[in-house]
Amino acid sequence: MYQQILANIRTNLIFYRRNRLLIAVVVFLVMVLGLTTLSSFFFESNTQRLEQLRQLFTTVNRFSLVLTAGLGFVLISQHIRDRSIKMVFTKPCLPETWLLSSYLSAALVAFVLYVGSFLMVSALSLIWKVPYPSGIFFISVNQFFQTVSFMAYATFLSAILHPVLAATVLLVFREGFFYTLKIILASGIKAAGAKPFVPFLKFVKLFLDAAYLALPTFNPYAEKTAPVYSSLRGSDANWNYLFPAVAYALTVSALFYFLTVYALKKKRYV
Repeated sequence: MYQQILANIRTNLIFYRRNRLLIAVVVFLVMVLGLTTLSSFFFESNTQRLEQLRQLFTTVNRFSLVLTAGLGFVLISQHIRDRSIKMVFTKPCLPETWLLSSYLSAALVAFVLYVGSFLMVSALSLIWKVPYPSGIFFISVNQFFQTVSFMAYATFLSAILHPVLAATVLLVFREGFFYTLKIILASGIKAAGAKPFVPFLKFVKLFLDAAYLALPTFNPYAEKTAPVYSSLRGSDANWNYLFPAVAYALTVSALFYFLTVYALKKKRYV
């Protein structure tokens, strides 16, 4: 099993390197980061450069999340569409082993991206002579595990839905989307009073409540960790929430791992 995992990880990394869509995303990422960094050299005050450093760090982490989720999404969906996954499972290679390898491959890329982001911001803080943003270590660890759990969710969607529909669910039907609808609908119900269509609105709200509770969240302590994200100061980092956040992310990842394994086993490859 250990040798199969290593072999699959090497194969997956080759797949990432040769996939044109992923290459295009990486090129776009490098261009955006290059333009963002170039504009920063025109700022002279430490306050402006520190704010630009925060924005740059946020942008890199956001792209790292999207790219990592894309790795799991593209790997599963393309193998299913090409029907090459059947050949993988009959080598023999158990679905559990192959899926674990895909998780580890994407997590390895995510780890490299977040370490690179951490080192880049650390180096720029020295070059620009701004106060060292000691909170970036806390943020990097938190963001890495959030990214892994989000990648696991994207992988699960790619295994049960058509790629276009899965991408729509992943990008549009998020927890925040249903929360916003809930707030708008609750305000509408309150303003409508005793009008005849209010029962229907209440029924719709119940559906939205159920969807909101069913959808996974990937940053359960967002309010508690917001100060360090805003200031990048280590003194604003609340470590009491980091370890539960990591445990939560690992639990979500494990849940979607087993759900994806079940879906792969039930799927017919003809």
